[in-house]
Amino acid sequence: MMKRKTISLFPEIGLVLILSIIFAGAAVANQKTLVVSSSEQRIDYGNRVFTYKGEVKATWEDIALEADEMDVYLTEENTLKEIIARGNVKVIQKEKNRQVNGESAIYVAEDDRLIMEGQVHYRDELGNDLQAHKMTIWIKTEKIEAEGTPVKAIYILKEVEEE
Repeated sequence: MMKRKTISLFPEIGLVLILSIIFAGAAVANQKTLVVSSSEQRIDYGNRVFTYKGEVKATWEDIALEADEMDVYLTEENTLKEIIARGNVKVIQKEKNRQVNGESAIYVAEDDRLIMEGQVHYRDELGNDLQAHKMTIWIKTEKIEAEGTPVKAIYILKEVEEE
């Protein structure tokens, strides 16, 4: 049976781990940085899994994520594959002034998709408000799919001006 190498860090103050994530075939100019801080961190280099627990805060590009726990998975090429967050998850897209909260989240890098579950609440810059049990958000294409019984939506609509 093969042993896995893991490193556990239990700092008094959250450590910051900077992961440089190079997207498939990209040069250094296309390098992306994921910055994560937490109370506890465990790194499994062999399986390319980074686990964070306690007051987890992560930022990459224009997105900030907060959760109780988070696992980051990398591909063999050291590109971001997936992020799984659990417990009091909050995701903020700063440039678009959007926020979504829920009990858990899965971010899939391949198609830039965020799947939130458990009392999901989405708000955007227009004042729109959406609540559901499960919500899938395609970040780049700005598409949202909500599931649950019931799905509750409040949309702020502009009035049509008559000439």
